[in-house]
Amino acid sequence: MWELLGESFNAVNTTIGLLISFVAAITMRRYSSIVFFSFIALFVDQFVAIAFGNRWGATVDEVTGQAIESLTSLDARILIVRFVGFMLVITVIYTIRSLFRR
Repeated sequence: MWELLGESFNAVNTTIGLLISFVAAITMRRYSSIVFFSFIALFVDQFVAIAFGNRWGATVDEVTGQAIESLTSLDARILIVRFVGFMLVITVIYTIRSLFRR
């Protein structure tokens, strides 16, 4: 269990992953929507990785198609690890945000 949590956090512990998590936590109104925002963060992270990997010269349709293809070709364990990682990081940022809002 602890290995999964550690691996999940390390999967998101990049600049772009933390930025995506920060934006997701700031826009989240209620904590009950954590699953939805974690899924969106996972998709956006994969989309950005494909877009930056492709650099210039690709159309939006090509990049979107590659992101979806890349998401479907990944191992299920990798997706679960990233999903749990986004849930952890978004939860931490959301909790800190909630403490300072009061």
